[in-house]
Amino acid sequence: MKTFIKILTISACAAGLSTLSACGDDSTSHIDFDDDFEMVLSKANYYYHSKDSLLVITPPECKASTLGYVAWNEEGEEADSMKAYRNGDIASIRPLREYNWSKYDYDGGKSFPAGLWSEPKAVDQNILNAKRFLKSGVVEEVFRYEGSCFATSLLHQLMKKNKSIEQADSALAKFYMMFQPENDRHFDEKQMLDDLRAPKCNKLTMYNGDVSIGMNNFTKSSGTITLGYDDSSCNIKFTLRLAYDEDDCHDAFADYQDDKNADRTFDFNKYSEAVDYDIYCIKRMILDMQEEKKILPRRSGSEEEDNAMADELVRSAVKVIVNGMKSL
Repeated sequence: MKTFIKILTISACAAGLSTLSACGDDSTSHIDFDDDFEMVLSKANYYYHSKDSLLVITPPECKASTLGYVAWNEEGEEADSMKAYRNGDIASIRPLREYNWSKYDYDGGKSFPAGLWSEPKAVDQNILNAKRFLKSGVVEEVFRYEGSCFATSLLHQLMKKNKSIEQADSALAKFYMMFQPENDRHFDEKQMLDDLRAPKCNKLTMYNGDVSIGMNNFTKSSGTITLGYDDSSCNIKFTLRLAYDEDDCHDAFADYQDDKNADRTFDFNKYSEAVDYDIYCIKRMILDMQEEKKILPRRSGSEEEDNAMADELVRSAVKVIVNGMKSL
């Protein structure tokens, strides 16, 4: 229940909610960052028993087994059980054995809970995290942008520390500090936020514009990040992985096994994006940073360590944007 409520409990909700279900349906169309767009971030199964208003959401399971191989199930062992009903365009929900109801805007038909659930509309907000219940018994976590300039809106929300993108904090801080000298790294939140800029609707910059993250060719499940340093740039294509998909689970675990700096335990969320990039372009950019600015740590010089650093930088850049879309 905590997972479900945390996703829904956001304070960023755009006007014109009734248009959401009709937008972003064409998964092959690319996104212009002065237009609305939507991405599907996760999926789970749900069951609803209308006679007693019982709603059960069962997330998928993607983890390492005790024997060291990947274990996947479309429905994991843990489920969120709650009471849920609708009254017109309002959906009410509470955990079992609790008595406080939470209410959400409900945009759907007669087959409750099928439809879009989101927090009541806020004024002057254009970033939305919500749940879309499909009639097929699948519930999607969706990110929706309704505004005129995505980079400006994302930057504004970062500065305001809006709850809908609070997870961006750690990813952004990690990425920002990568460009500081290894022997003098420190995190100053105010300095970082003051340094961020959005010179274009598809670009964020930092360090007086020396470092940039461009965003292009977004679809419902993929996009291109352009990492720029000084006058050089490298494209990074990413595709979102869903733990709900068995192949995505196995692919994420394979990335974990290949990661030379991996944690002791496998966490799907750390590998929930497949990345494709020109490693020689990234390594050349890293070398320029090390030689000109004396930033980014110097390894022993082995190809394996150089490749690991390049992959870390690439994944960190992608996480800044993707985690910025997530509500958890």
